[in-house]
Amino acid sequence: KSRSHHQPINSTMSSSKTIDLINENRNNPEVSDVLEERLIDAEYKIWKKNTPYLYDFVMTHSLEWPSLTCQWLPNTKTLEKSVEHNVLIGTHTTGEQNFLMVASVNLPKDNDEVVKDSGDGSAPAATFTAANYDEEKNEVGGFGHAPSGSSGAVGKIEVRMKIKHDGEVNRARYMPQNHFIVASRGPNPEIFIWDLSKHSSFPDAATPPSPQGVCIGHEGEGYGMCWSQHKEGSLITCSEDKTVCLWDVNTAVGGKSENGTQVKPVSVFRGHTDVVEDVDWHHRDVNLIGSVSDDRSIRIWDVRKENPSQSVHCIQNAHDADINSIAFNPVNEYLLATGSSDKTVALWDMRNLKCRIQTLRGHTDQVYNVEWAPHNESVLASCSSDRRVGIWDLSRIGMEQTQEDAEDGPPELLFLHGGHTSKVSDLSFNRNDEWTIASVSEDNVFQIWNMAEEIYADEEDEKLGEEGEDDDVLGDDELE
Repeated sequence: KSRSHHQPINSTMSSSKTIDLINENRNNPEVSDVLEERLIDAEYKIWKKNTPYLYDFVMTHSLEWPSLTCQWLPNTKTLEKSVEHNVLIGTHTTGEQNFLMVASVNLPKDNDEVVKDSGDGSAPAATFTAANYDEEKNEVGGFGHAPSGSSGAVGKIEVRMKIKHDGEVNRARYMPQNHFIVASRGPNPEIFIWDLSKHSSFPDAATPPSPQGVCIGHEGEGYGMCWSQHKEGSLITCSEDKTVCLWDVNTAVGGKSENGTQVKPVSVFRGHTDVVEDVDWHHRDVNLIGSVSDDRSIRIWDVRKENPSQSVHCIQNAHDADINSIAFNPVNEYLLATGSSDKTVALWDMRNLKCRIQTLRGHTDQVYNVEWAPHNESVLASCSSDRRVGIWDLSRIGMEQTQEDAEDGPPELLFLHGGHTSKVSDLSFNRNDEWTIASVSEDNVFQIWNMAEEIYADEEDEKLGEEGEDDDVLGDDELE
């Protein structure tokens, strides 16, 4: 099917008849489960078949246990054939030891391309940046098994560090000022602070988990946490106990501190009436933080106020269901996004929080996480229970579409990644490799992918063209 310029790309196509059958058999779980499994399998096969046309590369790795968290680390290492990047992940298992882990991923160098032709000449050649392309799986570095003796081979994914963790790793995030300092949390109320430089690559079987710091102050489990970009050691977290906590972890990671140093909260923010799901720190204003909750409210707080019971701003009933994620735009100081169980992503303007400025519709189930692209202020990613990662481009909002294009989604839905066959728990943009994304799902799959350049390049070229035209006009004026 040919694609017009403003048609969103969906990397799978659902069978509407199968979906109708699933809906008809909702009261018969056994039948609907079998049908759903068939649908997922069929969609995945379609996705695999189409990967050469949709991606510059896809790397799939099957982890021993699923990871609920992933975040690219900022350090890279240039090898002979590739560039080594690192990702922070974790394990989620019961009855076994859990680990906080660092995995290395070998990504292609710029302009390092291997062209794979469709073979029959009927389709244009698709570009894959790996020599070890798996013909059978249609994947690069399929499940992490790069050819032997190819330490720098593109597509190689390897767990390089494992640190014993008390319970599964709900979330792990590194501190921006020092990427060796990592905060993590699990099923217990405590937040753990680790200095990766003080741990061996693989732990001794006999030693218990030994974090450098333990933040004690929450009374329930949680997921959301965020480091301050401005102030080293400042961390905010949220919890099922309906609170947000601010911590200063510098005492736990200082030179003379002992392992297990206890950290008490600097401030506790009370106001939410249900589980607080996520928190984020404003990128420009050093004192502003945001939080979202199952009480369906968005709250903006000032960290200078000690133990406040009232937020600076509160948007009640911001969504029609639990709000799971909040993200301030890294460039536009007034823009923030929220993701909700009502299947939508909402955009808000800080100057007028009375109503949202846009609703992004494209997911068919709960939205768990939203993250802004570090390289483009109008691009946003979201992951969902619908097994998809959505890439949105706000600069496309309101663009004209044909009726056929509109059936595939709104113009701002740039791309739907369909490589996962289970709920997508987390995603992360790579700051060192533009448009490269890592995502993890509940079926143990860890994927690194980069959508085909044609999908977003058209638009960037168009913008450059417009700028170029303006430059020409200015030049003519000056000549006159």
